[in-house]
Amino acid sequence: MILPIFETNPTPMNRKILSLTIVLLVAIGPEIFAQSETFDLATFLPPTGWKKETNNSAVSYVATNSVSRSWCRVTIFKSIGSSNDLNTDFDHEWNELIAKSYTGTTKPKPDVTEEDGWTAQSAASPFTFQGQQCHALLIAISGYGKALSVTVIMNSEEYKREVELFLSSIKLKRPEVPVVVQSVIANTTSSSTTSPAIIVKEAPGNQGISLSTTNFDDGWVAQPFADYVKVTKGSTTVLLHYAIEITDEMRQGNNMEGVLFDKVILPRYNVSNIRKFDNGGPCYFCVYFFEADGVDKLSGKKVHIGFRVIPVNGIARCIEIISPSQADFQRTFPKQEAVEAMMNYNKFAVALKDIVGTWEESSGSAVNMYSTITGAYAGMNTASSAHKFIFNSDGTYKSEHSGASGMVGNMQFFSQKYSGKATVTNWDITLPNRFNGKTDVFWAQFEAVRGGRVLRLVDKAYSAMDYNLVKTQ
Repeated sequence: MILPIFETNPTPMNRKILSLTIVLLVAIGPEIFAQSETFDLATFLPPTGWKKETNNSAVSYVATNSVSRSWCRVTIFKSIGSSNDLNTDFDHEWNELIAKSYTGTTKPKPDVTEEDGWTAQSAASPFTFQGQQCHALLIAISGYGKALSVTVIMNSEEYKREVELFLSSIKLKRPEVPVVVQSVIANTTSSSTTSPAIIVKEAPGNQGISLSTTNFDDGWVAQPFADYVKVTKGSTTVLLHYAIEITDEMRQGNNMEGVLFDKVILPRYNVSNIRKFDNGGPCYFCVYFFEADGVDKLSGKKVHIGFRVIPVNGIARCIEIISPSQADFQRTFPKQEAVEAMMNYNKFAVALKDIVGTWEESSGSAVNMYSTITGAYAGMNTASSAHKFIFNSDGTYKSEHSGASGMVGNMQFFSQKYSGKATVTNWDITLPNRFNGKTDVFWAQFEAVRGGRVLRLVDKAYSAMDYNLVKTQ
């Protein structure tokens, strides 16, 4: 099966077309098997010298060139149940693996080829990342009740030949047992609203974090994905779902947590024996938590599910816990404090190349004042601040800090600017030439969020100096 699958434009204007081809062969020849690797249904020759990254749902190979600042990532994803409709399979894979992770891509009409029961659909789209022209390629393959995908993401044709060799080495095997065809999208209706399904398949999304695996001292391992941070330890998996806005519709019926359970859990599991945490009556700081027995709709595996909702400032942070049994869950999470503490595992190390750019934070507050004697209005007290950090690829930095506070009409203003050469290690950023010429050392970490990450800096000598920065340029 030979597919013309990737066309790119390597020059800024009126560009020439670069073509890659893939040969998908179902039979596995002995001449390639001796050097090949196998993941799920695919056997292939990995690119020589590329960094391998793997988890339960995908295997990736990454190449970078620090001189030309070029990079390429090729990924084979684990097969899932096919919808038995080619267009549905392709649309699902494009939306989950390309559109959600790479802003600015446009879904083209795919090329289609068939061989020995497998149908491959391939398409590519350009997009811009950090000011560079990049390209995203998807090959969605369906057959025998299974669907699997291969992606290529790169910013240079420098890796053209290596990508060609990798793709042409891919060989597929038929599933060994009959597969029950299941839809990749399962809709469910809650008591108050129809909830869009959350797809079981994990979509890639390191959120711009190079050091995207954190091994904690207590054995937990965290990795970011497009829709959540996945934290694993032994046979227990915890999904820290990215923030969900709490809408007025969710609040109707005073059952916000139930609506979120339906939205996040029911599309993916058949559940039974649902139990809700008993707060013992009316509460101010309520614990919103469910337990249930479940069966994964795709794999058929029996699991025990824990689901905690933590509402904060109009958003919901949802913690999904997947354990082999209720006993396993209770051993790992004997109290609700242990469940809530899992929010602390959305934490990833920083690298200089990941912080290059402009990062900003701003905040403000206002309080109306009244006389405690007369009750008369006494004015408004306000405080506001804005902070900007600019990190350059050569390690130099600039920062600007401004703000105002006090009673309206008599406010005090401040403005400070600093610059120098930053030192960046995994968990620390050292900035010289700060206030009065001093050097400040910050704890530094990324928090993964939907579509990106937040850079958190905490002054080691003065923990109240805490910046939560988002990238603006």
